[in-house]
Order: sequence, then C-alpha cells, then structure tokens
Amino acid sequence: MPLTQAQRQILELAQSFRISAVVITFAKLDLARHLTTRPLSTDELAQAAGVDARALARLLQAAAALDLVSETAQGWQLSALAAETLLPDSPHSLAHFLAAQAAFYRRWGLLYDAVQSGQAPEASRREETAADWVRRFTLMLYEIARTVSDDVAATLVPLLLGIERPRVLDLGGGHGEYAMALARAHPTLEAIVFDLPPVTEVTSELLARSGLSDRVRILAGDFFRDPIGEGYNLILLFGVLNSMNEEEARQLLKLVHRALVPAGWLAIRATPPHPTPEARLQHALLDLQMLLATEHGHHPTAAELEHWLREARFTDLQWRTLPDSNVTLLLAQR
Repeated sequence: MPLTQAQRQILELAQSFRISAVVITFAKLDLARHLTTRPLSTDELAQAAGVDARALARLLQAAAALDLVSETAQGWQLSALAAETLLPDSPHSLAHFLAAQAAFYRRWGLLYDAVQSGQAPEASRREETAADWVRRFTLMLYEIARTVSDDVAATLVPLLLGIERPRVLDLGGGHGEYAMALARAHPTLEAIVFDLPPVTEVTSELLARSGLSDRVRILAGDFFRDPIGEGYNLILLFGVLNSMNEEEARQLLKLVHRALVPAGWLAIRATPPHPTPEARLQHALLDLQMLLATEHGHHPTAAELEHWLREARFTDLQWRTLPDSNVTLLLAQR
C-alpha cells in the first residue's frame, strides 16, 4: 500500500532529527575548520579531529549528501555552504549555534520526562553547570541575533527621532548585538548592556571587536538586586521574560517603566496576537524549551504581555513585524 500524504508528512517530521544530528556532529567536531586550508583524506581528517576513521567515513558520506563536503581525488573538500556558515570567522557563521545544539539535542530527548513530571529534568539542568556553558550559550545567541539585528535597529531608530543623544538599555542583553546594531544605525546613540557577570565577560570580547566601546557600555549585575539606571529613551527586553514566572515578569515591567523617561519606549520580542502557523509552532516550541530548561519559565502570549504592560501603566501598545523575517516586536510607551 503506498504512503499517504499524511503518513509521509509524519515520517518526515519524525526523521528530521537524524539530519539535525549529522549537521550538529559535523559542527561539534569542527570539521569545517580542519578542511579550511586544503582537502584531507579520511584518515588525515580523523587524526585532526581525534575520532575513529571508519566511523568518520560514514559521517562524511551523510555530510556529502547534505552538501557540506564533497569527495575529490585530493580528499574531502569543504563546500561553499559549509565555508559560509560553519567557520567561526565567517560574517555569516552559525558554527557556535550548531555546536551548542548538541546540548539542546540531548535536552529535547528528555521532553517525555518533563511532560510526565511537569519539571525541568535534572539531567537537563546539569548541562548548564559545565564551565564553558555560559560562553557557548552567549555566542550561540549572538550568531542568531546577527541575522536580524540590523533590521531590528532599523525598526527602532525612528522611535528616537529628535532626541539629540538617545540613551538605550539592553536589559539582559547578553551578547549585546542589538545594542551594537542600534549604535551602528544611530551616530549619537549611547547604550548600556546589562547582564550577569559571567555573561558580560563574553559581551566584553564581542564589544571590543565592534569598535563601539566609546558608545556601548557594559553593566554587570542582577536587575532584581542592583540598580539598572534611569533616564532611558528605549529599553530592550528580548527573551528575558521567558525564564520568569508571572509575578517576576510583572515586577520587572514595573521596574522598566520607572527607568524610562516620560514618553520613552519599551521593545519586547514576542509572538503576535494572530500568528501565522509557523509563528504559532515557534511559540509552542519556545514554550516547551522553557519547560525543559527553567524552573517556572514559559513563553508569554500576546494577551499576557499586553495585560502586564497595561497593568504596569504602559500605553500606546504597537505590534511591528519586521519585513522578510519571523521577528515581531511589541512596543509600549511610558
């Protein structure tokens, strides 16, 4: 009996994790970097990566089918696709993102346990105790942010027209790319990236590369314990509310309201009120990710965010979806 369309769709969904595993393993083994200078034989590449040659040969066959490498008379050669996306120094690199996915791959394998217990599995939490976890996680988010940060800045800069020297706070800003993109887009804008001390060590490295250290500063602290400053024209809250329970989220929004100047703006990256099927799926997956990774976090809905913002005395709520992007911003004014 031939496959029905429904059967084919379910099989493709169920088997997509196998393709993900190949790409993630290719990135985690840093094979792209080993092939940067010249083609290598399987044995040479296995020695460079410190893996079993026969097993690597089987992985490379799958990688070739995915257009990551090609086999030539001189050895395995990196494809243009892999060179652009899997080399850390490439401006379009996703190498850190993919390497970090190995931990998330294992984490999603615990979804059954999380749904049974209603709590983040202990094995999932242990991933974050690794010494290099914060660095890997921050660089992963940085690479993803780079794909949309300039478009985000272009959407937000008009909110600052007529302000001679706008002050921006990227609260829980991690890598700081959104603050840096705003500084690139506005010549007199000054920004502060506020996050916990282990994160800001990575932020410092990224900021040093940017050439924007004169206008983008870093402030390390815990925003529920340490002062975040005041007099801001714009505050960014991207992904911060996801890890909080409702009480914490409402408390933070009131704190942000006080830190803004009158008529200042808050921008939150969020799922819109009437999402497309793709956006609805992304929202659901992010919400499950919070179940797997946090004690009580979840991905707030549009209705929840709007309610919390009005309760915190924000006005003029606006939804902006970036063109040619799956990014939607919720704007609110003090």
